[in-house]
Amino acid sequence: MNNVRKMYKSIISGVRMMFGLSKKESEENYEYVVAKEKPFSYTTECIQKVIANMEMTNVDQANKIIQFTSSLSGEGKTTIISNVAYLMARKNKKVIVIDLDLRKPKMQRVFDVPNRFGLTDYLKGNITQDEMIRHSLTHGVDYILTGEQTNAVINVLESEKLKDLVSRLRLEYDYILIDSPPVIAVSDPLYISRFVDGILFCVADRKVTKPLVKEALQTIQRTNSNILGILMTRSMMMEKAYRYRYEYVYNYGKILP
Repeated sequence: MNNVRKMYKSIISGVRMMFGLSKKESEENYEYVVAKEKPFSYTTECIQKVIANMEMTNVDQANKIIQFTSSLSGEGKTTIISNVAYLMARKNKKVIVIDLDLRKPKMQRVFDVPNRFGLTDYLKGNITQDEMIRHSLTHGVDYILTGEQTNAVINVLESEKLKDLVSRLRLEYDYILIDSPPVIAVSDPLYISRFVDGILFCVADRKVTKPLVKEALQTIQRTNSNILGILMTRSMMMEKAYRYRYEYVYNYGKILP
């Protein structure tokens, strides 16, 4: 893991490295919540540490609206969000998840519901805010789906009605977690970054190249966005670390500080 930290240190300085999902547990089975099904797994422990780091940056309630993005699609950000949201709710935090990946939404698969009565429907005036916001008993969080597909994605992301909505939600929730598209694919994440407090950037080990990650992070930096950390996903090193940790605990009974 130290090698990973060293590799990305040259890409961007002052950014906290975090380790989220292992390769084995970040497959795109969106409705499967690792933190719920395997509460004592190494993956769940890593996500707990991510949350601890998020809370450290939010002592003054300055980082409540968190955007999750990546270089490319399929790097585990949606799965990370669902697990972070679940564990935050378990800590009695009031959390809402907003799907702003308007081109390829996935949150309806996380919550196993049809992608109807969502954000675009609300912005058109077809439904009320109360009708748009749903609650998941399984996750213990509220969520907003994208709703009806639109070709005017940038218009939606720049709309004052969306910004007003986010501002109102800030007053009601402890955390607002936003799923956004990958940076390299489209410009959408840059528009979203204008009304969030910070960004958590997901990097899938062995899926993306260092130059591609560097390009994505530099693109974000040019918007003067607050990058809170880099989340490593699909990491084989995490699985090796877990096996080592298990053997260490089994043989010695405790882990030295």
